[in-house]
Amino acid sequence: MSKEDVFSILEKVLKATEADQCEAYLSGISWGLTRFANSYIHQNVAEDNERLTVRVVFGKKIGKARTNQLDPESIAEVVQRAEKIARAQKETPDFVTLPEPTPVSQVKGFYKETAEVSPEERALTVKASIDVADEKGITVSGAYYTGVEELAAMNSLGIEAYFKGTVSSFKINTSIEGGTGLAQDFSRNHKNLNPEVLTEKACKKALASRKTEKIPPGVYPVILEETAVCDMLGNLAAMTFGAQSYQEGRSAFSGHLGEKMVDESISVWDNGLEEYGFPVPFDTEGVAKQKVDIFSEGVAQDVVYDSFYAHKEGKKSTGHSVDVPIPIGPLPTNLFMGKGTSNLDDLISGCEKGILVTRFHYTNPMHRLKTVITGMTRDGTFLVENGEVVKGLKNLRFTQNILEALSATEGISNEWGTMRMEFVKVTICAPALHLGKFTFTGETLF
Repeated sequence: MSKEDVFSILEKVLKATEADQCEAYLSGISWGLTRFANSYIHQNVAEDNERLTVRVVFGKKIGKARTNQLDPESIAEVVQRAEKIARAQKETPDFVTLPEPTPVSQVKGFYKETAEVSPEERALTVKASIDVADEKGITVSGAYYTGVEELAAMNSLGIEAYFKGTVSSFKINTSIEGGTGLAQDFSRNHKNLNPEVLTEKACKKALASRKTEKIPPGVYPVILEETAVCDMLGNLAAMTFGAQSYQEGRSAFSGHLGEKMVDESISVWDNGLEEYGFPVPFDTEGVAKQKVDIFSEGVAQDVVYDSFYAHKEGKKSTGHSVDVPIPIGPLPTNLFMGKGTSNLDDLISGCEKGILVTRFHYTNPMHRLKTVITGMTRDGTFLVENGEVVKGLKNLRFTQNILEALSATEGISNEWGTMRMEFVKVTICAPALHLGKFTFTGETLF
């Protein structure tokens, strides 16, 4: 829709309510996805959907409701539902007010050529990858999507914010004789994806991991490729970098801001205005996003805030409200880890003995306060000896304190990999890391 169309819908929400305060947030997507498996395209789907979330306030009673029907009757119904929920709630003592307007910066996130990619173009790109893999005897699967997202917020205190950006991703899994590989990338501009490079990378991993050997569990140096680091950093962010867990004493940062917590080579920040990745200039409350330094040269600096948790400390929101169905509080949504000066080959050549990990699978928190996670390696796990990859390894289970792992950083690559979690619209950009200690607690059968 156009900006005017969207604002017209949000204005109808504000006019329909009897609440003291009201907020309307619209998140829309129009995209196409080409999915392939067993080396052929088996599905092409397209989706056009808009999700409208309404939050109303009566005094200190708050209610929220959601719909994806935008006709006048459905808008009136979702407002009434939110009001009914609010009236049935207990008061939230710490609630102060919905946010007031802040100046919102403009960012480049829309690429016309990405919005216009056709199903035929996606199919030809996928076919080229399949053909490359076929020549090597490799079976492939994966997905390629392109499209447009639309975000808007409006409230009764005067906030009006709108953003339209393009989205794209290419992911390929490869398989041959028990060996597997994976490569993926995400970008607002589909021309940045390089499916050819990703295909070659995933094929190389599958070929190298056809014959794998066991290695006993234990503590090893590791080289984590960008996808694994993005996964690890995302888990750390969810456990540690938000104001809710910080204020409730459930964050490793609680009581420790200003202290050195990881190696001085580690810097992490959140910046919704940085064009690399998936820039978005405001959050789900319509508050302008601020750059937040989280780690600076290993020292814990700050956490991110939405309006509710900012008011509890007498602060201003940093623009990190998220619209999810569980009360997780504010989250970093455009997260970056600082790059180093080495490439991935340099990290490998500088490792006397260790394990090279392509990605993590089924990662879950075990102890949030201590930042302990567990999961498995997948799609390319290799033994490194004397600076060279010597053989494929069977996958391993790890159980690791993330802050301890980052405290043993020995090298950082000079390129970012990008991971995008669409359901919460969180993007993470991180380099590969050489870590001196990483704990593997079990082995798998494949």
